[in-house]
Amino acid sequence: MKDLKNTEIKRWRLYALLVTVLGIILFSLPWITTTYKIALTVPLYAMFVYVYYKYLSLKKETQAAAAVKENKPDGQKILPGMNTAGKPAQKGKAAVKKDR
Repeated sequence: MKDLKNTEIKRWRLYALLVTVLGIILFSLPWITTTYKIALTVPLYAMFVYVYYKYLSLKKETQAAAAVKENKPDGQKILPGMNTAGKPAQKGKAAVKKDR
């Protein structure tokens, strides 16, 4: 599972690099007119935001999983209705209103 996450992080890192290089190429080429450059900035910016968001969220997810694994021995499992600290999970406001 860890190898799968690492390969996925590497793939999204490559995508982030490609989007950045694409943006540099778009703005440095002299034969692309200003009108086209302005029109292409919107999809380029959308790609940039999506790729970096995905990359950072994957990195954060793997770091959180590694931190939980360090704190929990392999034999200790989290039961349904329990949070990661092993305490009973708290119900949200919607769940409390539904029980009444």
